[in-house]
Amino acid sequence: MRSVANVSAAGAVGERVDTKAARRRLVTYSSLTQFAADLEKVEEAHRAGTLRRLGNREPGPIFGHLAISMRGSREGMPELKAAAPWWLRLVGPLVKGRVLKSPLQPGVRMSSRAEDALWDDGLTFEEGMIALRAEVERAGKPGCVYGAAHPVFGKMSTEEWSVFHLRHAELHMSFLQP
Repeated sequence: MRSVANVSAAGAVGERVDTKAARRRLVTYSSLTQFAADLEKVEEAHRAGTLRRLGNREPGPIFGHLAISMRGSREGMPELKAAAPWWLRLVGPLVKGRVLKSPLQPGVRMSSRAEDALWDDGLTFEEGMIALRAEVERAGKPGCVYGAAHPVFGKMSTEEWSVFHLRHAELHMSFLQP
């Protein structure tokens, strides 16, 4: 069963939200444990029927997107390297440190190839949550190593990937109001 479509910040079901200007909740994670606890709150709100979507994506696809990113940081994402423009791959490693120190900004546009590789809008709440929880569990195990290159930032350490995943989760989870 698909998750219930909620009224967006723009006011009508299905209406596109300008995510750069959308009202979002403040989300900050300093650990996977905090992220997992927020996932619990979101799931409780979903079960209670009180979860609100503040952006353009349903919760299932958001969870799936975060899971794909986490898995890709271990296994690689070769299809995305080709999808990123050459100039972005050139500048990415130079700005990586600055980007990881700040919240990720909403409203970033991706190529259609990147969208296809990173988003599955057909995922239900439950399917997306199962995929994301599995990745969070893997990431929390001792010895988890992220060894793949980021499609834009290039080579990243496991610590840098961990920070990226928290910043990435903050961005997308900010569009879900438990």
